[in-house]
Amino acid sequence: MAKARRRWMLEQGMFDPARLVFIDETAVTTKMVRLYGRSPRGVELIGRAPFGKWETITFVAALRHNKMAAPMVIEGAMNAEMFLAYVEQCLVPTLRRGDIVIMDNVNLHKGAGVREAIEKIGATLRYLPKYSCDLNPIEMAFGKFKAFLRKMAERTISRLRTAIRSFLPQISAKECANYFRHAGYAI
Repeated sequence: MAKARRRWMLEQGMFDPARLVFIDETAVTTKMVRLYGRSPRGVELIGRAPFGKWETITFVAALRHNKMAAPMVIEGAMNAEMFLAYVEQCLVPTLRRGDIVIMDNVNLHKGAGVREAIEKIGATLRYLPKYSCDLNPIEMAFGKFKAFLRKMAERTISRLRTAIRSFLPQISAKECANYFRHAGYAI
């Protein structure tokens, strides 16, 4: 594992950032609230987190050096079948010949047909070394995404979807480039 990480880090400088496309997914729930708050000294901070029934959706997207692309929201958890549908219907139409699609080294990303769908249009697929989320710049974008959703504190799936739509334009090209730079991909 350490050897694979070192090899990847040596190769990072050889990638053309304009060709890199990082893919990942994250779970979002209707019970997301801010984890911390502030109030004047001596004044009790009152917040509320729902208890009981809550629902989960999954947000999956691609991050390029200048934008977040190919977003998709699905009900429930991601599985290999849904991931293949995402790749074929959302991701592949945004890819160009010569792009390098990079994703986490998890089984659902290795499902039947994923590699074939990506390589059919002339792009290549690479998997990050295991336990290397620090080498995936989309993880930083997802940190901002989750903080935004906690601030919004939406309680229904439809309002959560609306909040997700309103978040996407907030990711600027400069911010994407900064995520790439921070993860070690020269811009």
